[in-house]
Amino acid sequence: MGIKDYFRGSDYFNQPDELKNLSPDQLLELKEKYAVVDVRTGFEYRHGHIKGAVHYKLGREDEIEKKFPREDPIILVCKTGHRSRAAANRLVRKGYTKLYHLEGGMNKWRTEKLPEEK
Repeated sequence: MGIKDYFRGSDYFNQPDELKNLSPDQLLELKEKYAVVDVRTGFEYRHGHIKGAVHYKLGREDEIEKKFPREDPIILVCKTGHRSRAAANRLVRKGYTKLYHLEGGMNKWRTEKLPEEK
């Protein structure tokens, strides 16, 4: 499925029940225990990301599925929260139930001046 298909999907902006919002402070508490997956573009990721986050751009959910078991909690991060919702919808269809995302995305993270790495 290409990126254009995400924009055509009726659930692109809808938040699935399985996706829970996290504030930046909550993410800081959980990021050592849960996988943090950044679904932004490679350019965005290279220009600053949460320390320890792995990069799988939106549309690469099949690769996420190969790396992370369905029963493991995953925190999704994007720029604003829209792409993480889209990725969550795809992962829910694959059987994931413990999904979280950074509400407000990296924009919110940066507003709160939290640490990033490049």
